[in-house]
Amino acid sequence: MEKELCKRIADGDEAAFASLFNRYYPLLRPFILKFTRSADKTEEMLQETFMRVWLSRDQLPDIENLRAWIFTIASRQCLQSIRTELNHRKKLARLQSQAATRQEANTPLEFTQLAEISRLVSEAVNSMPPQRQRIYRMSREQGLKPAAIAEALSLSVTTVKNALVTALKDIRNYLGAAGHPISLLYFLVTFF
Repeated sequence: MEKELCKRIADGDEAAFASLFNRYYPLLRPFILKFTRSADKTEEMLQETFMRVWLSRDQLPDIENLRAWIFTIASRQCLQSIRTELNHRKKLARLQSQAATRQEANTPLEFTQLAEISRLVSEAVNSMPPQRQRIYRMSREQGLKPAAIAEALSLSVTTVKNALVTALKDIRNYLGAAGHPISLLYFLVTFF
């Protein structure tokens, strides 16, 4: 039964994939929720898990234990999310430490401007197309190199590099439109 379902999914049958989704979604949800402790994060991890299953559907006919394979994908997604969160916290702590060190030299105006620019950068990233946003976050928040991002997303390294260049241009344009023209070099040194 599962072998036939896997073969249909491998052939691109979306109805078969929906059947797989409906079968495994209620099993994966509580498993992932133990990792994330957040309904929103859980839904995000579930989407990522099933996206990976779909992108790897050509492997499905050769899978001996489908349940174990899907749970492995889900746990890897959760671990990657935990690593990302830890990296984000480390960067935030480092930035806070740097800000505290430089606090005497900075005026309240400079702190306000920096906070505004940080907010605008976040808005710019959130407004990017999902693929570019994912690539940008993998690079900046997870610290992954273009080759690692390309491998994880099944893209070419050139595509990843182009997406990163475009993302930086988008951010610079967004800042300029908001009245904060900033040189790319200053932006890279200050925020990354």
